[in-house]
Amino acid sequence: MILLIYITSGAAVTLLILGIYWLQPERIEKMYYQGDHYQTTLIRTMRPLIKFLAGFNQKLNIEKLDRKFKKKLIMSGNPFHFIQVEFLAVKQIAALAGALLGAVLVFGLNIHLIAPLIFGLIGYYLPNLWLNDMINRRKIALSHSLPFHMDLLTLAVEAGLTFILAMDRVVKAGETGPMRDEFEKFLQDLRLGVSLRDALEGLAERTDLYEIRSFTSALIQADKMGTPLGDVLRIQSEIRRRERFQKAEKLAQESPVKMLFPLILFIFPAVFIIILVPIMLKFMAEGM
Repeated sequence: MILLIYITSGAAVTLLILGIYWLQPERIEKMYYQGDHYQTTLIRTMRPLIKFLAGFNQKLNIEKLDRKFKKKLIMSGNPFHFIQVEFLAVKQIAALAGALLGAVLVFGLNIHLIAPLIFGLIGYYLPNLWLNDMINRRKIALSHSLPFHMDLLTLAVEAGLTFILAMDRVVKAGETGPMRDEFEKFLQDLRLGVSLRDALEGLAERTDLYEIRSFTSALIQADKMGTPLGDVLRIQSEIRRRERFQKAEKLAQESPVKMLFPLILFIFPAVFIIILVPIMLKFMAEGM
């Protein structure tokens, strides 16, 4: 029973931290879209300790964990420019902070000695939640902005520009965001001598999004078969826009079902309390 109380308390603290994080959308947008220029005071302060622990982690040579973090950091856009061992160092620092918080609670409130372990484990996995959240946000942003950038790319190609020049024009004129960043990385790959096919496959691998995989596959096939790129881009743009509307309709249809749980759990009990408590108090006052 005591263990359950501590686990629940730790989960409550975790939800509070995540709630504060999610209630700052403008800060998240700033962090994501400024990319290279964004560094928080906390990260700047902790950077020496992160680098020290990263050097220690490098010696551990945890290959499986290294590959896992590398892929996720790439998919998240990696706004803090962490390498895999640095992200592992962040997890270790968060675990240490959680354990220290648990120790303070043990000595300050005389709670169970298992609290540092529980809070340490929660701290260790909090960066994973942050990273997964960044990946999901980035995928949503990519999915939303892809049709617009494809329209610009289609117009540029149909105006007579080559695909590479059209992509360069989109990067210069497109709205700031993850899609433009990915197109810019795609152009950098081409300037470094990577073939068009490999650069497109790299774009699909970095984003890990069905819409972009479909887009790059169509371009690779068009380049192989000699199909006019303008026609392919126009068709792909229409497909992506249709898919976006279908997703919006699906989310709109799912919203009543998603509202059912908080309605039953929070609103109905409050309504019953407001209606029934005065009646019960009246009966009790009259001795019934």
